[in-house]
Amino acid sequence: MEDEKTTLRNMRRETKEIIEFLEKEKEITEDDKFWGYDKLQEITNEYTNKIEVLSQTKEKEILEI
Repeated sequence: MEDEKTTLRNMRRETKEIIEFLEKEKEITEDDKFWGYDKLQEITNEYTNKIEVLSQTKEKEILEI
């Protein structure tokens, strides 16, 4: 599960860089940038929680065997 968390962090970093680039190129406003950051964090949290649930479920499954 650590690999998935690392992949998620990398995707978050790359997306944040894209958002920053778009603002720098005047393709989005500063408000859009912060909205994007908030939305990105929401999505990151959602998938981090899913990874945790899967990890806990798998751990319980392994311990039952």
